[in-house]
Amino acid sequence: MNLLRWKKNFAGVLFAALIVPILAACGGTAPVATESTAPAASVAASAAAPSVAASVAASVAASESTAPSAEASAEASVAASAAAGDTEAPVPGVLRINQGSEPDTIDPQKASFTGEIAYIMMNYQPLMRFNPKGEVVNGQADMTLSEDGLTYTFKIPADAKYSDGSPLTAQNYEFAWKRLADPETAGEYQSLPCGFIKGYSEYSAAACQAKTITETLELDLETLRENLGVRAVDDQTLEIELEQPTPFFPAMAAIWIGAPVREEDVEAGEDWWYDPENYIGNGPFTLTEWEHDSKATWEANPNWRFAPIKLQGVEFNMINEGQVAFQAYQSGELDMLGAGAEDLQAIEADPVLSQELSDSPPHCTFYIGFNQTKAPFDNKQVRQAFAQAFDREAWARDVFSGLAKPTQTFIPPGFPGYEASDQFPYDPAAAKAKLAEAGFPNGEGLPEIKLTFSSSARNKVRFEFLANQIKQNLGIDVVLDPVDPTAYTALTKSLETAPQMFYLGWCADYFDPQNWLSTVFKTGGISAGRIGYSNPQFDELVTKADVTAQGPEREKLYSDAQKLLIEDAPVVFMNNDSGKVLMKPYLKGFEEASPLDPAFNGFYNLENLEVGTAQ
Repeated sequence: MNLLRWKKNFAGVLFAALIVPILAACGGTAPVATESTAPAASVAASAAAPSVAASVAASVAASESTAPSAEASAEASVAASAAAGDTEAPVPGVLRINQGSEPDTIDPQKASFTGEIAYIMMNYQPLMRFNPKGEVVNGQADMTLSEDGLTYTFKIPADAKYSDGSPLTAQNYEFAWKRLADPETAGEYQSLPCGFIKGYSEYSAAACQAKTITETLELDLETLRENLGVRAVDDQTLEIELEQPTPFFPAMAAIWIGAPVREEDVEAGEDWWYDPENYIGNGPFTLTEWEHDSKATWEANPNWRFAPIKLQGVEFNMINEGQVAFQAYQSGELDMLGAGAEDLQAIEADPVLSQELSDSPPHCTFYIGFNQTKAPFDNKQVRQAFAQAFDREAWARDVFSGLAKPTQTFIPPGFPGYEASDQFPYDPAAAKAKLAEAGFPNGEGLPEIKLTFSSSARNKVRFEFLANQIKQNLGIDVVLDPVDPTAYTALTKSLETAPQMFYLGWCADYFDPQNWLSTVFKTGGISAGRIGYSNPQFDELVTKADVTAQGPEREKLYSDAQKLLIEDAPVVFMNNDSGKVLMKPYLKGFEEASPLDPAFNGFYNLENLEVGTAQ
């Protein structure tokens, strides 16, 4: 899936802390690992051995010998903090955060990762919006629903404008939703409205019916586009007609997929969004400068429907190395940062930093994905063997110092549809037996196994841990394959380029099991499409659940689907996020966050956010 946007409370800052691709649903990705020159056996694998966090710290110190030591930087930061108290923002009114690596795309109808969605939601306001509680409220438009539950009408203010002052009309939204459905767009989230918007499955046959693009293009696309249930009645009125009542559709209308890109901007070319002059939106901020691979600068948009806001601007810094980002926070160059596991002990022992640390509840799930078109992961028994070979408890405890919670299931605690699982617990003996049953006793006869990940110094040791688990528990040598973070995101976006074995994450777009199970793992879904997973029985269960009224029947359908998904082991669910976030005391209102916040903690509380003077 173009996973792993997964959005959400602290999703942006957590992404920066882990430097891991997360599919959206904040649309989301996974922790990034880097190739290690040290033997995998040197990585701690149990509580009796030195912690992986300590190994990571040592590895980073060695690999970044030209940078100031973390200890020296911390001492300098503490001294400065004690003297000044960090009571006033260095740049009043401007929030400075880290977004990790350069996004692969920020095209609303094509994006799917959290780092991409952060840019889109800064720049655009969809029809609807979430409040800090994750509830759907009016966004750019005011919404009404017909008595039969099939037609949503969205009224756009007559004075609505883009950031450059040009008119914003219902036709702009019609163009965006039809562009999302267009087979030639082929975006990551194109399958999301399949079966819900009238005529969508026919027009987007490749995404919705698993037809080839050649078969799709042989259809009468002009007629299918015209019959799509999305139309601008006039400049201020957009109607979207559905196939059947869909209670979670307003939440779909609140995410980036229908962001009103302008036709004239898109016509500038495939990478039309790369130049800020073409990236004109109607969201809370305007992208004024983009130093690619370095910094993106945003200013408040006076034409945003909910203006004025107190923030004057936001700076997205692109720091891929966790230690460097932590030093930037300590030196006062960043105002907010997801705490890295390697830094947690020092933070908690520091009298200043410890007071700036706050918790983030679980809202994302990370997994090891298998490309099922590549041997040996086309064999379910091999996948099941791997599922029992990972000590998730040690992964959360030793690698992430408790900033992760082990899981064997997809939906996190606290979300509708959560259900604990113990189908594939950590069991090396059972893992070896299953591998032998698959025809590969002690790994004999297996092809080369390569674990691909987003490269960073800290991820180097993190992924050595996983490689060591596979060696220790299955007797298989794994080749670690670090890839540039932006390139890694691009690789995982299609089945044709997806690595044999990789790590991603998914965060919720909205509060409904449909957004986890159907959106992600139904045939052609966000993750299913990138790993080649398809199970008609799973599809039947979630398709029925999606249109069943809230209640026990719907809950059981999703429960049965989750059990089947885990049994198939197209991925190995590893952990939920349970991060901590550093925030300077001069930040006000940011603690009132939504699990769906796309760009930074408190995004859906924009009207109350301030960067000024601590009280």
